[in-house]
Amino acid sequence: MFVRPCWRPTSSQDALDLIEQHPWALLVTNGEDGPLATNLPLLLDRTATAADGVNFVLVGHIARANHHLRSLMSSQMPLLAIFEGPWSYVTASWYPNRDMPSTYYYTAVHCYGTVELQDEEALGYALEDLTRRMESQYPDGWHTNEIPRSEITRRFANITGFRIHVTRMEAKFKLGQDEPLRDALAVAEVLEDHNAPQEQALAALIKKHNQSRNA
Repeated sequence: MFVRPCWRPTSSQDALDLIEQHPWALLVTNGEDGPLATNLPLLLDRTATAADGVNFVLVGHIARANHHLRSLMSSQMPLLAIFEGPWSYVTASWYPNRDMPSTYYYTAVHCYGTVELQDEEALGYALEDLTRRMESQYPDGWHTNEIPRSEITRRFANITGFRIHVTRMEAKFKLGQDEPLRDALAVAEVLEDHNAPQEQALAALIKKHNQSRNA
């Protein structure tokens, strides 16, 4: 991924926060006939500790009927997991002097690594963790104990759990750092006025990643 120095996040924690807040990812591997891609949730494993060459671990699962699984199991090449954070088209009409072309502000994280398949016990724990994290954002979220355990475990035969040991991460936070500061802050101000959580989150990131610049 092309990343100018000014577009790098202020710390690796910014990239990890993006992964945690936006876990819906695109998983890409090389197949026999070309690239294979699957959209799926990947959770950052907060309990895993860093090891030699491994920065952190992502946890996910995939349908056994998906032929992408065969590539995951057999590929000797690193896989790629792509996470997309807040983004927006930026019209030049938002700039005070309207004197620069329109563009996009966006955030993304690319994770490269190797895969390890899970056993059934680990898969069950991972699905419980996924449900707990996703349901926590709802006031009356659902819990797995609301249905018989058998209604969950009977689905294990149709999915395969896995862990991705991430050995390299690239992060791009393109938030107007290479533009005049007043223009970047003007974009943030417009986005703050929009009644959309993603755009308000993007506005906060623009301010954070431009706060050390001089006017």
